[in-house]
Amino acid sequence: MLDKRYQVFITTSGKEMQPERMVVSQTLIGMGFFSWGLEQRTPVTTAFARRQIDDCDYVLLLLGSQYGEQSVSGISYMHLEYIYAVTKQKPIIVFMHEQPESREEHLREREADLQQRFQNFRQQIIQEVDQVVFFKSARELELALRSHMPQMLERYPVLGWVRPQSIQAKQDEIDRLRAQLAQAKMEQAKSEIDPFLSLPRIEWDDQFSFDYRMHAYVDSHFKEIICIRSMRWHEIYAVLESQFSQATPEDFYSKVLNQYLTDTGLVDAQLQLPKAHMVSRAQINVRALHTIKQQMRNNEWIVPVGRDDRQRMLWKCMNK
Repeated sequence: MLDKRYQVFITTSGKEMQPERMVVSQTLIGMGFFSWGLEQRTPVTTAFARRQIDDCDYVLLLLGSQYGEQSVSGISYMHLEYIYAVTKQKPIIVFMHEQPESREEHLREREADLQQRFQNFRQQIIQEVDQVVFFKSARELELALRSHMPQMLERYPVLGWVRPQSIQAKQDEIDRLRAQLAQAKMEQAKSEIDPFLSLPRIEWDDQFSFDYRMHAYVDSHFKEIICIRSMRWHEIYAVLESQFSQATPEDFYSKVLNQYLTDTGLVDAQLQLPKAHMVSRAQINVRALHTIKQQMRNNEWIVPVGRDDRQRMLWKCMNK
């Protein structure tokens, strides 16, 4: 398993949570996390805080008994950082003092307006964040942090930071597996039977059966049907010879055979649809077409004779 480390952005209300912030930061570092965050906030540092949130893996909000330092908009920097983390869909965990009113007076908000904002923000956090952990003392905070951060890793897995030596080890393993795969492909290619050598030996008068599909028309409607045609190899050769008596590109195999089947397919269609009066768009089975090509070449009935100006291989029938 890769040796990963994770970055945690810590946001607090300010100086009143300085001791608790130190506990959180030191505990996270001891657990192998990177601890980020700004202790002093100004309008200038807001952009920097957002960049840290963008780059972090988790956001930890530490809420005591104050709404915190306020921005020019009247919203606290902690509140703004929380809103930004939510918009960036960062995993958030909140450690909240269980009884903020029991804290010393100088640690609580004095103005009624700020007290109300603090209570509103506290309720908002409780309602919106899944991971809210309460504490009463610094010791409880440390124990809660050690207990809940591993759960965050399991519940909200992220990429994290990987040590360079771990990356190199994995890259070496990938290179080794790629080399094994390439070797296996080479051995497989050597062991495969040449498809031309695996063809059954045929004679000039042997029968070859294949299927093809076409449109058969009854009145003004058509139906696509599949038919079976049996032909001797010299008959197939005669059909192809009409085109391949001259040097011709390979793709004319299908054109010639499909046209022949369209011209002669009405009899086959009437075996299924007696009222059929016309057929069109005959198309030979791809496997059958491939077999015909292979047999013609393997028996040297149609052989390559060069290339045209478009570099297409040209084929020509041999006199039989």
